[in-house]
Amino acid sequence: MRGIVYQYDSYEALIRELDGGEEERTVTLAQSEGLRDEDSISVAACAGDRGGGPCLTVANRDWGRLRQFAEGHRPSLVPPSGARTSIGDVKAPVNASVLVVDDDDNLHHLLGSMLRSAGLGVGAASSAEEALDRMRERPIDLLVLDWNLPGMSGIEFCTRLRADPSYCRLPVLFLTARSCACDMVEAFAAGADDFVSKPFRGPELGARIISLLRRSQLASAVG
Repeated sequence: MRGIVYQYDSYEALIRELDGGEEERTVTLAQSEGLRDEDSISVAACAGDRGGGPCLTVANRDWGRLRQFAEGHRPSLVPPSGARTSIGDVKAPVNASVLVVDDDDNLHHLLGSMLRSAGLGVGAASSAEEALDRMRERPIDLLVLDWNLPGMSGIEFCTRLRADPSYCRLPVLFLTARSCACDMVEAFAAGADDFVSKPFRGPELGARIISLLRRSQLASAVG
């Protein structure tokens, strides 16, 4: 995976840098040989070369969400020297396994690498139906679930699990592009244990997953 980092003095400076268009906005990048659209993995933008040199493009529909996110959240603080920034530094429960249910293969790869670095077993499914088949074949300890899935939605799947005695206590973490308060309320009403919006911070997501696993194992030991 390749990363391209551009730092601006303020959010307003980034807005001025972006060229407004009918369907997308563009930031010109420094020269990079062989940069192709399929090389980039991003939540809201795509890096590529459209004939005028390397650039980063953001669709207007995604730019609106990105702007709303930036204006509603404080910027992340730079961690102090020596602070933990990797999920791999956090010890996960022994032999715990996580199933990631999302129709984005790039997310499967990203989360799989991140969680395995913490010592977790990781499986992937692209739909709720596929996830249920995998869960019947092999028990899991936690479900990372997207909201918008082909076929059965994440909300429907979570509701179904909570009605099944075999899975009613399985920890479920929603990882979704939905971010409004009503979506969060609906997810918790369906039985979710935690809710994280995309774009997400890897260390924070990892910490939440490991915390849920620990609480689940503790509850099982007590109960």
